[in-house]
Amino acid sequence: MSNYRTSKLFALKSYNADAVELIPITISDPISRLLIQFEGQNVGSTPTVAHPAACIKKIELVDGSDVLFSLDGLEAYALQFYHTKTLPSDYLIYLNDNWFHVTFKLDFGRWLWDPDLALDPKRFNNLQLKIETDQDAGGCQPDNSKLQVMAAVFDGKSVSPAGMLTARRIKQYTMGSASHEYTDLPTDRKIRKLMIKALKVGTELCQTMDKIKLSEDFDKKVILDNSPDEIDRLYPEENALYEEGFYAAARDIADDYFHVTPSDRGQVVANQWATTISAYLSTYGIVGMRTRVRSSASINFNAIARGFNPCSTVSIPLGDEWDPADWLDPSGLKQLRLDLLSFSGGSGSNAEIVVQQYRPY
Repeated sequence: MSNYRTSKLFALKSYNADAVELIPITISDPISRLLIQFEGQNVGSTPTVAHPAACIKKIELVDGSDVLFSLDGLEAYALQFYHTKTLPSDYLIYLNDNWFHVTFKLDFGRWLWDPDLALDPKRFNNLQLKIETDQDAGGCQPDNSKLQVMAAVFDGKSVSPAGMLTARRIKQYTMGSASHEYTDLPTDRKIRKLMIKALKVGTELCQTMDKIKLSEDFDKKVILDNSPDEIDRLYPEENALYEEGFYAAARDIADDYFHVTPSDRGQVVANQWATTISAYLSTYGIVGMRTRVRSSASINFNAIARGFNPCSTVSIPLGDEWDPADWLDPSGLKQLRLDLLSFSGGSGSNAEIVVQQYRPY
């Protein structure tokens, strides 16, 4: 007997418009991971309107009015990298009539098949997964899409998880010019990871967010007070290099822009998708999830993009990520405050605060 199984929670379904799917969790065995797959069929090859993950407007896991997980597509896309330190098995393509594929992993344990932390449906009364799509918000404005959901389930192996990992956005706000935004973080449960997203397309994260400060009890103890670049260097195992491939078509114009996952300190190496060289093709690095390409002719190309801060986010581990006893425990604190100082270059763009917490059963 196998210890594990993969269940298709929601069979592949086709759409030609935006959709909202409310999917009941009918599985009774503990679930280690939910996997959401979205596909979109491009209309034209340029321009790209956003990263394909932007086509997922919201992912929520709820038990009645109790929200266990709540992120948009870009937040979930970044979190899965910071959680697993592995790249998704996706297909980023920006060519007319071609389908791109993006996946979103909702992990409820520290790793796949973590026996101590998992989603245990028997602990809840009305467990549902809600997915809201915005079909043409990413890629090359798709006019058709597909969605499916799979679950990695404990089967023959009997486990009794003590709790689960949850993740949710606790705040979204519009950044001002070189201004502070103060946020009191939740103190009801242990916090494993803090993620800050400050996306301004065409501007690096290090030029939108100046300082990230986390302190306890009215600055009695300052946990960190650093720039995103400093956090990248302090925690290189967490904020690792992100590398992906993509396919696209350049036009005979001064510049074309294509969306990629990294945001900062990035490079793109491109090659004509042809048997003979018919034109020159040059790239200009990565700035704010976007690379610039210049070509002397209309040609297809493939490229490798690499850089840091996927989806313009930076991640802060709050303790030994493998040891729940070591995660930040805010119980007993009067205040756990986050102070985000923006750069003038970030003015007018959104910033988002995401926490990953431990929820005991």
